Amino acid sequence: MGPEHTLDDIDDIVEFWRTENPDLNVDFKCLALRLRRVGQMLERALRQDLTSSGVDEFWEIEVLLSLRHAPDNQRSAGELMRECHVTSGAVTNRIDRLERRGWVRRESDPHDRRQVLVSLTPDGFAQANHVIAQKNRTEERLFGGVDPAVIQRLNDDLRGVIESMEQTG
Repeated sequence: MGPEHTLDDIDDIVEFWRTENPDLNVDFKCLALRLRRVGQMLERALRQDLTSSGVDEFWEIEVLLSLRHAPDNQRSAGELMRECHVTSGAVTNRIDRLERRGWVRRESDPHDRRQVLVSLTPDGFAQANHVIAQKNRTEERLFGGVDPAVIQRLNDDLRGVIESMEQTG
């Protein structure tokens, strides 16, 4: 820990673990706790800011943004299932809910009637753009006070952490 940082409650928690179990690698514990804390803070701020945008659940953001970034703003239900890492039943329920809100429509793939294609409606496209803009504002507000060099270093380091975790399962 550099001299510019003060101790926080995570340091207190980890000190407890260090005392209770001197063989425990507390570096792993610190990383897990801090990543979880950052994730919770980001999610709480995004939820608060996006509630006023009509977004009730994080999965709505995930599906809208997936479709927004897809060619022709359209994906198959199977692609959404894989991209969102959910079951076919879950993706069907999500599509149903977004369809009732008027943000997506589904239709049979003209080349393979067994496939369902999901597309953004004009309202869904506008909602996705609104969500993207709001997310950008929230992230800029939360991370704007962090030194840009720290942001870059964290991005580089976390890219490696994610790669390692994906390889080890």
